[in-house]
Amino acid sequence: MKKLLFIPSLAMLLTSLTGCNSSPVEHNLIFTELCIGKYSVNRAVEIYNISDKDINLKDYYINIYREFGENSNPTENIQLTGVLQAKSTFVLAYTEACEEILAKADMVSSEFKTDGSFPMTIKYKNKQVVDSLGIVGYSYNIGEYTDLVRKAECLYYIENFNAYNFIRYPVDTYANLGNVDCVSNDVLVAGPKLTEEDFAKPYATNATNGAGGLIEVKLTGTVDGDTSKLDFGYEYEEFGISGVMSLRYYGINTPEVAHFGNPADPYGNEARDFTNSVLAKVKKFYVQSITNYSLHETYGRALGYLWVAFVDNPKPEDFINMSHLIIQEGYSNPSYLDRLDLCNYMLYEGVSYTEYLYDANNLAKNLKKNIHTIQY
Repeated sequence: MKKLLFIPSLAMLLTSLTGCNSSPVEHNLIFTELCIGKYSVNRAVEIYNISDKDINLKDYYINIYREFGENSNPTENIQLTGVLQAKSTFVLAYTEACEEILAKADMVSSEFKTDGSFPMTIKYKNKQVVDSLGIVGYSYNIGEYTDLVRKAECLYYIENFNAYNFIRYPVDTYANLGNVDCVSNDVLVAGPKLTEEDFAKPYATNATNGAGGLIEVKLTGTVDGDTSKLDFGYEYEEFGISGVMSLRYYGINTPEVAHFGNPADPYGNEARDFTNSVLAKVKKFYVQSITNYSLHETYGRALGYLWVAFVDNPKPEDFINMSHLIIQEGYSNPSYLDRLDLCNYMLYEGVSYTEYLYDANNLAKNLKKNIHTIQY
């Protein structure tokens, strides 16, 4: 069980795996936030002076790259102005952004034109790249309709952009602008946790969509890496959730095991065995419905998050989200997830469950775990 609950140290995660290191800093300005609202005019980017000296910004430029290819040229070239004090932030906002953003802006520009998908650089004298957000020449979907924030553990120059060094907050979150506050990477690695509020919510209020509440269930059988047979009882029978049903874990899609005469996919059996090995040690099971989302998936199976605890009288924070654990172990990519519409409903420490899954996936990729070793 210790192996299942092991959380790698920050030093291991952020030094060995992500490219963060403690070597002397040569680049003193870094991107720390990209904020793109649901209305895309609400946009801003934040840079941070990691040095102990004030920096005159007149020789620094922000470039935006819309073109594809390694030799792409910037389509927007914005010269910065002002002095950025040591260990302080600087916010560049679009001129037509909302008042909440403009109130935090140190500079506004009509040339700050991006929907969040285009790579950007900070350049010294428009020649030397000081820092990059995304990979120049490639539309990286860096931060469309979200608040992309650099992790506090990575507030220094990193040569190659790595998505794991950032976390996405829900769209139209502006509280992070003008500071370098961020949820701890320890929290992100541990995954989302349940709260007393979650236990107080109903599982559903109609037969169509979930309400984010929980049902205690019993395990009756195992199927594969992302499906189990559970006894839901009869409290929500009128909504089509009753008795023994298969639950498809929300947000994941593990490789298939052999079925209907088809051979198993690579890592299909391993994913099944991993899930079953975890479930065999569980003392308490709960299923959580997805707020404002269907109670059932395409084939009529129940759909939701499975939460498990390994002690007899667990507290809410003792439960582990199986979808997060399976992704973190490299047995699935995040699947069938809407990163925009749902992320305002199911949050832990200000970050959506969805983004916990994507962050776990970035970690598994860095570690080259299981499915991430497959070469296509």
